[in-house]
Amino acid sequence: MPNSRRTRRDFFDAAFDLLEQSGFPALTASALCEQLGVSRGSFYHHFDAFDSFVAELLADWETRYSRDLITRAETVTDLDRRLNYHVELAAELPHGAEAALRAWGSVQPAVAAAQRRVDQLRFGSLADLLRSHGIPKAEAEIYATIALNTLIGLQMTQCPVDVGRLADLYGHLTRLLTDLPGL
Repeated sequence: MPNSRRTRRDFFDAAFDLLEQSGFPALTASALCEQLGVSRGSFYHHFDAFDSFVAELLADWETRYSRDLITRAETVTDLDRRLNYHVELAAELPHGAEAALRAWGSVQPAVAAAQRRVDQLRFGSLADLLRSHGIPKAEAEIYATIALNTLIGLQMTQCPVDVGRLADLYGHLTRLLTDLPGL
């Protein structure tokens, strides 16, 4: 793609790549421009400042990798199929970038706040799904916590995340859930 046609999305995608490959300290305007083959002027054409870029990147993460995925999953009503679809969607996440964002959140309050929102969206979606299929609130929240912490744990301990292992673990959890009495 010609340099003059770079979009905000290109900068976000490049940021996720940099986070995935090199961690949050490597994420700079210069590194993004180098990766995309554009001048710093191109970056500042799209973003007022690096802090503005980071705020928009975090909003993109929350939307693209949580809200949009949750919306896609809500189109499936059967519990077993929807849980399996959640597994497929979890495999699509930028796991290395999410691990880098979690590490960054340990030193940057704005990133930590975005991380909490993403985690709460994912947790809430799964807990609500389980409750809507008759699982009591406390139990639904336990299963949602197990699912979320499994994802986070693999992201933080594996580089790259073995999505086959993630699918296997979620498969076991799905079988436990769908074997519950009344489901």
